Amino acid sequence: MSDSAFPLLRGLRDALATVPGVATCRIGLEANMTPADYPMVRLVPSRVTHGEVIGRRAVELLIYFGQPIHEFSAGLEAQWEALLAMEAALLATAMQHATTTYRETILDEDRVDAYKLMALRVEVQG
Repeated sequence: MSDSAFPLLRGLRDALATVPGVATCRIGLEANMTPADYPMVRLVPSRVTHGEVIGRRAVELLIYFGQPIHEFSAGLEAQWEALLAMEAALLATAMQHATTTYRETILDEDRVDAYKLMALRVEVQG
């Protein structure tokens, strides 16, 4: 049996917390987040398997990130621009951590009233 996958998640969390503009970065998606938590990043694992190298682990996860809508006086288009810049920065940082495979970015399609949320679907191995 391989070691715990938690150190891999912790290392990714610590790396993503350094992205400029991130207010909070945690493992797990809490139900009681407040406006003070935003701009936020949350790592939510969905699957843990053996990695490609013996003794290593692989974790499939969603990296949620978002911002409150009301903070953008320049309109929704400006917020999309800011979030897509954040997406690029988070992805670049994640790709430098361990072995990361990018799958896709999931968008909220403007369905949430108070916040703009997106998620990177990735797999990390280490």
